[in-house]
Amino acid sequence: GAGMTVRVGPGAPAAPLLPPLPPAAAADPAPAAADDAAPPVAPPASTRRLVYTLRQLGAAGPLALRGSSELQGVAFGVRSDEVVTAAELTLTGAMSPSLIPEFSNVTVTLNEQFVGTIPAVRGQPNFSLTLPVNPVFFQDGNRLNFHFTGRYTRECNDPLSGLLWATVYDASTLALTVERLPPRRDLARLPQPFFDGFQREAVTLPFILPAGASNATLTAAGIVASWFGTLAGYRGTHFSARTEAPAEGDAVLVATANDGGTLALPPLQGPTIALLANPNDPLATLLVIAGRTAEETLAAARMLAVGSSALSADLAVVQAPSVPPRQPYDAPNWIPTDRRVPLGDLVEAERLQSSGYSGVLHVPFRLAPDLYTWRDRPFMLDLRFRAPVAPIIDLAPSRLDVGLNGVYLDTLSLAGSETQRGWLGRVLARFGVGSGHRVPIPPYGVYGDNDLQFFFDARPLQRGNCVAIPQDLHMSVDPTSTLDLTAGHHFTLLPNLALFVNAGFPFTRLADLAETAVVLPEQPDAREVAAYLDMLGRFGALTGYPALRVAVVRPDAAATMAERDLLLIGTLGHLQDAAGLLARAAVRPEGTRLVLALSDPLDPLHRLLGGGSDPATGQAAATLAAAPAGMRGFLVGGESPLADHRSVIAILATAPEALGQMVGSLHDPAQAKLIQGDLALLEAGRVTSYRMAPTYTVGHLPLWMWPGWLLRDRPLGAALVMLAGVGLLGLAWHAAMRRRAAARLAQAAR
Repeated sequence: GAGMTVRVGPGAPAAPLLPPLPPAAAADPAPAAADDAAPPVAPPASTRRLVYTLRQLGAAGPLALRGSSELQGVAFGVRSDEVVTAAELTLTGAMSPSLIPEFSNVTVTLNEQFVGTIPAVRGQPNFSLTLPVNPVFFQDGNRLNFHFTGRYTRECNDPLSGLLWATVYDASTLALTVERLPPRRDLARLPQPFFDGFQREAVTLPFILPAGASNATLTAAGIVASWFGTLAGYRGTHFSARTEAPAEGDAVLVATANDGGTLALPPLQGPTIALLANPNDPLATLLVIAGRTAEETLAAARMLAVGSSALSADLAVVQAPSVPPRQPYDAPNWIPTDRRVPLGDLVEAERLQSSGYSGVLHVPFRLAPDLYTWRDRPFMLDLRFRAPVAPIIDLAPSRLDVGLNGVYLDTLSLAGSETQRGWLGRVLARFGVGSGHRVPIPPYGVYGDNDLQFFFDARPLQRGNCVAIPQDLHMSVDPTSTLDLTAGHHFTLLPNLALFVNAGFPFTRLADLAETAVVLPEQPDAREVAAYLDMLGRFGALTGYPALRVAVVRPDAAATMAERDLLLIGTLGHLQDAAGLLARAAVRPEGTRLVLALSDPLDPLHRLLGGGSDPATGQAAATLAAAPAGMRGFLVGGESPLADHRSVIAILATAPEALGQMVGSLHDPAQAKLIQGDLALLEAGRVTSYRMAPTYTVGHLPLWMWPGWLLRDRPLGAALVMLAGVGLLGLAWHAAMRRRAAARLAQAAR
């Protein structure tokens, strides 16, 4: 590592990248301690062995092979900087015991190349075998397919018979031995080698930051983390923080020349983005984001996030990009709510086609989670679909089931598909006249992250032994089908941690986080910084846009962020002045624990109007007061004490390890769905949520919708308003009668 140098710009002098460092509190504790104490080690190996289950490769569950739908498989990738040198496939599963062995098997192929067969064995329905795979078959993108062939009689078979089946368990594994290729350090290849679009696993990267990194350096690191989040998407990201290069693998180095000198950078000529060899691992690469000043480091980070496609060579001096600010709710990953959205804009047309007699199509979409409609008026799906005309299928029992997020919505007969209409109906359908089926979608069934499902179930006109049925059957949802969410208004009641978990709301209301400030401890340790980077990566994945305008502050400057929503991250022992930011939350910090705060003084009036109170309040107080069985993580929501209708969400823990676990729970679907209300407690891997804090509104409603909002779910309040209304009408009538009587008396006096 001593010979590793950096050259910045033409003619710039060379200087050591990473000089020997003293142990630092901000370094990743485990690796740093090991590196400091251990003697020199051998260079990292260039070969590694990877083992993936079919579920990790993308299978939603066991691969069910039937006589009518013969092909199943998974798609996966191999990193472009690695080559497969050996592979084997270990398969477990079962086959129908009614199969005739000499006519039945499952053929396995990789990229249409034959790998082997799984034979049917009489009397042994379960199978377990290992097949070697020729490494020559592997490409950057791969498709592993399973083709089922079966017979239960020697002469005639009904392809739809329940006797024809085989199942490949999703616990089956693919083991790969891969060799790292020599690095190609060219900025034009970004985001490789740090992220490869063919990989399915989460992006894991260490960030190298100076000890005592400034707010600007941390902001730049957060922008880079959010950029990786936009690239990783569903895969997720996980970052660590340290002060020196890792012993093995790629990393991101973010620093400013005046940060304090823990990392000696060479003279810089402006905002700089560079690719350098890891001094501890010659086959690994460091992505360097640096500048002479804080503004230049931020400029380099922003340029990477929005203009990496314009870079080239292994080093570039860049300019600050000119990027217009984002508008509310315009995140690239969120569908608009001011117009109808064709399904063809959400997924590729081929993903709306089904082969065989049955199959499920998925249309995932994200949207702002704060939509409110008048009297729960439903959203609408204007659906068009195509199915074969008779006499290929029996139209009467054939159907299309529609669901959202696993909840049934409606059943449509295939007899009503577009191909079943006359020529006039099909012509009108092309112009959106009299076309489609309207499927109502309840607003309470729509979340930040959604999955629209279509299940085709077609029945052959005739079936049975020795009866031929069409095999090449195709049905589809028309890409011009539209999702109509225009009935919704952006308005909701907070705090609601479920909105934060599902969509990052309210921070993601602006995709560039222009109204978000992250409050970190005065001297954050490595895990607190890692939690911050993980959250920025998550925001990028949720919105599809980097956090170009996020702000990072310390507790003593939090008061300057009154016009922003606040995200507080840290251990309870490091909160210091930041504890006051929870003044309007249901809990308050006391030393290294949280205690229940005083109840809302308006609570009796709230109950009178039908709001009630959470009976779990006492349980929450007892749980917080009890001695913890282990480390605890907390997620707390409340209104900002700096401004009304602004939010503060705190990610807290009793220890740095628990902080990482709390952030990790947001990525775990099983735990994330349990987080709601305004307080979530994570202890021993279990999440418990409570709803106790005073509520507040965010967003806007038309004036005529306010009565419905104020009186929702409050029967006593509605009754009081009705009585008040009747009383006012009575008074008005009485006043009118008195005026009329007075007028009559005056007329009689004349």
